[in-house]
Amino acid sequence: MQMIGFFLLDYHEDMSFGWTSIRAGYAGSISGLMVIQFALIAINLMKQADDVNDLTANTITVLFFVHSLTKYFYFALRRGKFYRTLATWNNANSHPLFSENHSRHHATAVASMRRLVIYVTSATVISGFAWTIITFIGDSVHETADPENANETILEEVPRLMLRSWYPWNALSGGGYIVSFIIQIIWLFLALLHAMMMDTMFCCWLIYTCEQLIHLKEIMKPLMELSASLDTLVPHSAELFRAVSATANNPIPSGDSEGIRAIYSNQHDFSNFRLNTGTLANVNSGSVGPNGLTKKQEILVRSAIKYWVERHKHVVRFVGNIGDTYGSALLLHMLTSTVTLTLLAYQATKVSKSSY
Repeated sequence: MQMIGFFLLDYHEDMSFGWTSIRAGYAGSISGLMVIQFALIAINLMKQADDVNDLTANTITVLFFVHSLTKYFYFALRRGKFYRTLATWNNANSHPLFSENHSRHHATAVASMRRLVIYVTSATVISGFAWTIITFIGDSVHETADPENANETILEEVPRLMLRSWYPWNALSGGGYIVSFIIQIIWLFLALLHAMMMDTMFCCWLIYTCEQLIHLKEIMKPLMELSASLDTLVPHSAELFRAVSATANNPIPSGDSEGIRAIYSNQHDFSNFRLNTGTLANVNSGSVGPNGLTKKQEILVRSAIKYWVERHKHVVRFVGNIGDTYGSALLLHMLTSTVTLTLLAYQATKVSKSSY
């Protein structure tokens, strides 16, 4: 994203003022190129608005690239929200007891992200080359009204370029054509990559979230199995995540006597919990209930469940940040897609009628 001109000015090794200014200038130059070329395409749309077929085709092209400009400048304007989500993404919040499990899921997520980026980038580059190659297939002509006879049409030669665009110079041949071709091929690849990289970042964040939830599920599974045997009656599921003191009026135990710290401590998390078997070691204190667990073990399981849910609140925050970051962008994406699909359906009906 930094290479193709996104305003992602942080996350560099050298954050000096000089290099930051160079990166900002590079991103500003890319944004200027994107806006100018898009404006030239829009001018061509207005100049060819007399024919309904040309108007529809050019409008679909403009709307297609609206996605790219929307996502590119959306990132620039809401860069702070993206930075906040990236900071949550980079925040490692794993307990030493489950560090190996966390590392395994983290490696799986990173490998999936890398494959996704490689696949999407390769497909986007191939699409850009295919778009360019198709330009040189067939005749480069345009059907327009005959100036001498309004009831007939003639074929007019147009520049053999990837996109229909207006230029203040002659783009049919010579140096004007070479300059126009270079501008369009750079602009085309940048526009395609801008749209796809934003969507790819969104998908990468979702992959990370799913792996974190799988990690939490593996941690919670033995605890949930134990919680199912805490009482003779199966409790309501919400009760499993409720602190023991939430429904009692007992005074808070002193830290000097045997209290919560004797039952559960951040310094000795799960000292009596066997991760491999999902069982608790026998703690010879308190009476043994009908389920075979002491009262202290029951409180330990409930406290452990609550603890691990609290420890994974960063996943909830991360998902919330994703919604805040991408919510408006997805709305704009859907609105543009709706208009584009409506025009494509209109074109399809015209093609269907002309075939009869």
